[in-house]
Amino acid sequence: MIALSPGIAYGCFNLLRLADEHPMPFQQLRSELPRQGGMEVGRLLEVAQELHWLRANDCGIAVLTPAGARLLGIDLDYLKLRQALLDYVETIRPPWIKNAIDGRLKVLSFSPTEVAQSLIEAELARGYENDVVHFWDRLAAIARGLRNAELGEIGREGERLTLAFERERTGREPKWRSVESNSDGYDVLSVASASDLQQLPIEVKASRMGMRGTFHLTRNEWDATELMPLHQFHLWDLSKNGSPTLAVVSRPEVGEHVSLDVGEGQWGEVVIPFATFAPLFERTVGHGARLGCADSH
Repeated sequence: MIALSPGIAYGCFNLLRLADEHPMPFQQLRSELPRQGGMEVGRLLEVAQELHWLRANDCGIAVLTPAGARLLGIDLDYLKLRQALLDYVETIRPPWIKNAIDGRLKVLSFSPTEVAQSLIEAELARGYENDVVHFWDRLAAIARGLRNAELGEIGREGERLTLAFERERTGREPKWRSVESNSDGYDVLSVASASDLQQLPIEVKASRMGMRGTFHLTRNEWDATELMPLHQFHLWDLSKNGSPTLAVVSRPEVGEHVSLDVGEGQWGEVVIPFATFAPLFERTVGHGARLGCADSH
């Protein structure tokens, strides 16, 4: 994975300028300009293409992309470096970007040395000027988007497991409601058992952190299920690759951990650890006795 150091960034900037002023094929760039600012041009070409700053046209000539032209059009080097960092983060999606949700200090502490140096050179490591704060807000927004996408993927994985589980348990095809609507208060609609066709709404929560994981339950999700007597939760532990385990938890069992409105305060969301229901994961392995309890709710 690329670590965008100041040296690589400035080398790419020079390469973009040369490609813009002296159009030539990629191979000619490599042979006639073997090094640029102490960096191998071949490496810089790879980075510039991977970050979508440079491409080959139909004749094989190296030409700037719109992103490359935008970058080259920025006059000041430190501002150019800021845009390069944003392009880098949006294209590569490096793991350290998740720290941006927790602020600047966390990123500077846990990003690769090369990236931290680029942030310093871009005059982003200190100060509270509007453009500096705006950069960190952009970075945090990208991180939240990636985090939400990751959580969405984990959630869908849990829902697919529940669909397969219910299909095997009941011999009937459950309905994947969350694909159609997020406002029903549940993700999958199954039936109580093979012989009992009462509707069984299931809210699915999944985590790759095992018993260290948590799940969030909003007031709207909870209130929407108040008149669903068979409503239950499927908690999927996805921490062991290829060996997911399930806890089937009834609404009353979850209700023991739901907040109450007190005085003028109203609860909006609770966070419940998976570990709260650890014994239920053990009882569910192999479609065990827990299913019998679920059918009776």
